[in-house]
Amino acid sequence: MSDKKWFHRQTSRSEAEELLYKAGLDGSFIVRPSGSIQGAYALSLLYKNNVHTYRALPTEDGMLSIQTFKGVQQRKFMTIDELVDNNKEAHGLVCGLTNPVGATDLPPPVPPFPVLGNRISNNVNDNNQHRVSSPGFPLSNSSPRNASITFPIGTGRPGPPLPARDMPELPKIPDQIVPTNQELRLQQALLCRFENMQMMGLPVSSNFQEEIRTYLNGKNWKSDVTTITVGGSQCAQLQSLLVNEAVTLQSELDVFMEKVEFLRVLFDVSTPLCTNSSFNRKANGSDFDLEQVLGRLTDCSQVVQILNKTAHTTIEKGLNLSTSNSREKASKRKNYQRTALMLKKRFEVKMEGALKKTTQVKVELDVARGTLSIHKPEGEILYNNNRILQIIKHNKGKSIKLEVVFDDKKREFCFEENQQREVFCQLIQQIRNSHSKTSEPDQISIFCGTWNMGNALPPDDLSSWLLCSGSGRVLDPSLHSIPHDMYVFGTQESGMTEKDWNRKIMEEIGQIFNDNFHLVVHASLWQMRIVVIVKEEHKHRISHIKTSDVKTGIANTLGNKGAVGVSFFFGGTPFCFINSHLTSGAEKCTRRNNNYHDIISQLALGNDRFKQFYFTNRFEHIFFFGDLNYRLNLGVEDILRSLKDNELRHLQEYDQLRIEKNAAKVLSGFNEDEINFAPTYRYERGTREHYAHLKVKTTCVKTNVPSWCDRVMWKSYPEVYNISRSYGCTDDIMSSDHSPVFSSFYVGVRTQYVPKQGVKNDASAAQILLSSIEVKLKRGSGRKSFSLAFHSDCLPHCEKSELNTAMEEKDSSIELKWAKIPALKPIISDLEYLVDQHLLIGIRCEDDGDYIGECMVPLRKISTDHPKRFSQPITHKEEHVGDITGLLNISCPRGGIKEKTYEFIQIGGSPGSKEDDHPIIVGGDRKKEMRNLGKFIPPMQVVRSSYPSPTFPRNAESSNHENSPSDHSYETVEIAPRKPEISPRPRNNAGRNRHDETRH
Repeated sequence: MSDKKWFHRQTSRSEAEELLYKAGLDGSFIVRPSGSIQGAYALSLLYKNNVHTYRALPTEDGMLSIQTFKGVQQRKFMTIDELVDNNKEAHGLVCGLTNPVGATDLPPPVPPFPVLGNRISNNVNDNNQHRVSSPGFPLSNSSPRNASITFPIGTGRPGPPLPARDMPELPKIPDQIVPTNQELRLQQALLCRFENMQMMGLPVSSNFQEEIRTYLNGKNWKSDVTTITVGGSQCAQLQSLLVNEAVTLQSELDVFMEKVEFLRVLFDVSTPLCTNSSFNRKANGSDFDLEQVLGRLTDCSQVVQILNKTAHTTIEKGLNLSTSNSREKASKRKNYQRTALMLKKRFEVKMEGALKKTTQVKVELDVARGTLSIHKPEGEILYNNNRILQIIKHNKGKSIKLEVVFDDKKREFCFEENQQREVFCQLIQQIRNSHSKTSEPDQISIFCGTWNMGNALPPDDLSSWLLCSGSGRVLDPSLHSIPHDMYVFGTQESGMTEKDWNRKIMEEIGQIFNDNFHLVVHASLWQMRIVVIVKEEHKHRISHIKTSDVKTGIANTLGNKGAVGVSFFFGGTPFCFINSHLTSGAEKCTRRNNNYHDIISQLALGNDRFKQFYFTNRFEHIFFFGDLNYRLNLGVEDILRSLKDNELRHLQEYDQLRIEKNAAKVLSGFNEDEINFAPTYRYERGTREHYAHLKVKTTCVKTNVPSWCDRVMWKSYPEVYNISRSYGCTDDIMSSDHSPVFSSFYVGVRTQYVPKQGVKNDASAAQILLSSIEVKLKRGSGRKSFSLAFHSDCLPHCEKSELNTAMEEKDSSIELKWAKIPALKPIISDLEYLVDQHLLIGIRCEDDGDYIGECMVPLRKISTDHPKRFSQPITHKEEHVGDITGLLNISCPRGGIKEKTYEFIQIGGSPGSKEDDHPIIVGGDRKKEMRNLGKFIPPMQVVRSSYPSPTFPRNAESSNHENSPSDHSYETVEIAPRKPEISPRPRNNAGRNRHDETRH
């Protein structure tokens, strides 16, 4: 050990970082002993306001070497003093070790609760006490880091308090806490019991007994008593007694688990041998964690069971023994839990009849048969799904009404609860989708789940996660029997190998839905995993699969933090899914933001044709999810009190991700559904009743406040259908300190379009015509020459405009104009194909060749008769830098606009309003089909269409959907009412009960 100024024997990692930030000079460094590897050291180095931590590890010949990029050991040194002296210049480090930082008097630590004393001892034999740092308050109000970070103040109503570094100071806490009479009596009783146990001569070392006596007589006992008194659930100082004893246990456990893993690899003959196996999955240099070791002890029995199962399977296959009996038992393990899966559901509703009299009726939906039946006292009326033309939801007013347009008349149902109406809409949408006669879908359902497994093995049953059941916005049980079209699973700190996890998740889905599924792609980065699974019927629609990962761990070289992503095409629609695990720690919000931008800028995914556009604009649908590790800027006591009072919205005002996102610092343009579930981190393992906010380590007792660390964010092109169906977490999966989070979506997709009339010729070639383009940029750059670049899947290559025809500078902004743009000629001249496309427009400065902004213009709302004005925001690396407007129309002599299945459900005005007096639009193909069948066609009307959700309506106040499809409403023209070509059927009792032709 060294006695130099830079050597800190009892300093934790967080304390070391605070000392370096306080020093504020590049090259400032601190060395401290490692808490997990004997004979190793941690070197913390400040450079450009970021702390980089390196490990100095002992080599096989007893020397020391700094572990750097990809674990490659470089120069060796006899002592830590020699290592420091020889690295005053940057030899593999970010900079040289030039400014040693010594120990200083730190400010008093913040306890987990305001009533505690200002110091909590971590080891009774250690005079240097370790603090319990509370997230949400700065460790030093005078540190340079706090002085250099500012947060913009938003407009409108006052926002939530700013992040932790600007929180007000805590009131002073008295050093002495006077115990109550009850506490004294309890303390004396325990001391008496302790003396009796000593006299019995129990086989416990005298040193450990002395530590217990010191604990019961000292401040540590008082600290634990106070923690429990104010609502906490952990005796952190009592757990500290076991930490030193468990260090030896961890090394022995590592050896045992390595032997079990060796045997498992031996018997897993189906997997080829490789040097990069799980033998190297040891501690990544982090401080010793008592809870993690205890969790691994719990896993030992399951690990041995997996070993036994692997050996059993290998022996059976090797000897050609029958496996039918064991497989049969395994397949029937959970069948008894699936009896709740329903294909029929009845709803009690009020139906408005003649003279606006309401009648109580029962409406039954049969998903399997694809029918809707109305049960009235005088009889039953049955409708096949092809006789249901449209559904109109009325969200205004107190009544919860739903209009259903049939081929013979329009009926109005009134529900008692909004949730029942939304379940009705989901089921009738599912009926329409499953009984559609089209060969290619235009929408699919997606499950996207994230779970930090806490390095523990998962339970046998994961059905609640896959069925979106638990807390928050969940799927109705009547929908549990219907599998999603696509499943995406992202896990962090996985407790299983990649192969075992893939096998388990495939078996789980197969058992729940009794259907066939296809594993599309899987990828891993250390213990981060991402798996994409689709229904068997969709596997031929998947193409152009890519995987990529980015490391953001220590010095951006370790993969314990970072992201792993996949991209692919579903039909003609590009998707991207990114599973991430960002930096932990309540005080490291800025570092998490940097992690996100590093990930987005370094992932190598998507079509190379669009690589000049920002990463998040290359995909029609992109999902960013995982353990994002953003915390709540509140103390533990305030959080627990708010959770007890069910004040979730109040807590969300202090959510770091929400604060940073609103300030456009991270995930700008992404959406997240409303959070209606409790924080998913940090629970006691084995229960969901208590949060384990204190984390006991060898160097300190760390506070992790309950937070929404696990999130699912998404972003889609404008005017592309993407509706959230559910967002919540499970209540019954408790193997980790995180709860699994689930989300479900309906998203629009495009097919690989094949023109019905062959290849175009010059006479019938379509053209996309733009004119009167105006670009307004917020900041001027002194540059004069700009051009527009047009990219799209429908164009054979990038098209480029001439230079701007006019330019006007105003203060710090500029306005650019293009009078006319050369016609864009798509590869397919069919309107049905073109209206599903987007134009990606890049603003390029010809002075230096840089792109200074980009936008996406949907063609779906564009007119074919005359130019129509469009307007879209311009962004640069997710920052809003301006706006673009212009005229756009499509010249296309062939094809027509096809009705989408997701346009089946519309949003209408309140009953009795002017908007409600108009009839309803029926799509062109649907209208023609009804006319050919001789059916009654309702008069036609424009209904406001905004891709409404077939599920729960969003709350306008709490919703945080930026650039959501619901923000883009159609602009349509009035259509004159059309007289029916045949008379409607008679409306007598016989007519209403004529349903024999549709009975099955």
